[in-house]
Amino acid sequence: MEMLAKAGAAFQRLFGPVVEEVAERTTVIRRRREFTPMSLAMTFVLGHLWTPKASLADLAKVAVQLGANVTPQAVDQRFTPQLVDFLEQLFRESVKIVIKCSRSLAPLLERFTSVTLLDSSVVALPESQSSKFAGCGGSYRPELAAVKLQTELDLRSGEVAHIEIEQGKSPDAATVRQHARRGAGSLRIADLGYFNLPVFADMIRAREYFLSRLQFGTGVLHPDGTPFNLLEWLQSQPPGFVDCSILLSLKDRLPCRLIAWRVPQERADRRRQKLREEMKRKSKPAPSVERLAWCDWSILVTNVPPEMLTPAEATVLYRARWQIELLFKRWKSCGLVAALTGSTDVRTMATVWARLIACVVQHWLIVATTWGDPCLSLHKAGKTIRDFALRIIAGLKAPAGFVSVLTDLRQIIRKTCRRNKRKKAGTFELLNNPSLLDFSLT
Repeated sequence: MEMLAKAGAAFQRLFGPVVEEVAERTTVIRRRREFTPMSLAMTFVLGHLWTPKASLADLAKVAVQLGANVTPQAVDQRFTPQLVDFLEQLFRESVKIVIKCSRSLAPLLERFTSVTLLDSSVVALPESQSSKFAGCGGSYRPELAAVKLQTELDLRSGEVAHIEIEQGKSPDAATVRQHARRGAGSLRIADLGYFNLPVFADMIRAREYFLSRLQFGTGVLHPDGTPFNLLEWLQSQPPGFVDCSILLSLKDRLPCRLIAWRVPQERADRRRQKLREEMKRKSKPAPSVERLAWCDWSILVTNVPPEMLTPAEATVLYRARWQIELLFKRWKSCGLVAALTGSTDVRTMATVWARLIACVVQHWLIVATTWGDPCLSLHKAGKTIRDFALRIIAGLKAPAGFVSVLTDLRQIIRKTCRRNKRKKAGTFELLNNPSLLDFSLT
């Protein structure tokens, strides 16, 4: 009940004082007739939560339920540059409202104050937005206009702790979130796009933990400062996990652990094929023999001490990074945030921002009703929330009964959104029992 009350409070805050403040800043409503700032925001956000492909008639149905007696033509007239500005600023405010679950997914995660998965997702925009949100350009993924969402998902509590809105051309390594302090005892897990030695040094000084793959070409030394050839040394080690202390980088000499294991031949060959194809696609030289040999190994570096994290647990935690990819998949495949629909750029941009806010709202409800139960499917829960959107809209008209509506939603999710049985253990099972790792260490 506590989590449902938190979700209710978040809804009331977003569609109450936050909406009023943003509406006043953007002057989206000059004269209050049928639409109020709250009903306008709810129409576009919850209408796209209900159906991401919402038509004018769909949005009008939502508006009428909210007390705005309008026609589809009246909704059509609301697509203005002021509406785009209103919804963009509302999205920026919505990501400041976070809901965290007090129940952790697994005891392993409770060893850290937070377990942040950091990654980004790019949404292409109409070319008219290139002056504000410049895309990558070039021959590789040539997006003239795009927005990059630097996103932090706390695996322990489920909260989307932060979303930084950046230009699409901004590299991950240069994001301001690289230098965010998350507190002593926190763990950050990110892919190679965020591999940055000065950032790791800052985290060590702040008593924060990191877990990352090792960037190819980064020098390593023995703890006494003696350099060595990592690949040759790994090939001389006995089968199984390699777990040793090293100094990372010949220059920075950061004290940390190296955890490595040889992957099966089939997986190594797939890596080599993918690497060759990627270098060819980017018109870069063919990978070197040493770079191809690197594909035989999975190598992690971390400053978490051995007594706090075993090699198997570190492997499971890094694999759990996939959860933020699944979050982006729910946004794009289910929420359609990357689908540019609309007869004009104004319509397209209003829809993009409305869908993004709907995804934020959907995640609040996932955390409040689903997070912490490893037996539930987040994907199924997200779909159920969208199907339940009309009842959520009706519940918002009577705030006192809104928690009752969410109680019904949670009950439906618990009964109908169980994870499908599978042959291999999923992320949540592995977090609770790392011994279920199914790959062999050759």
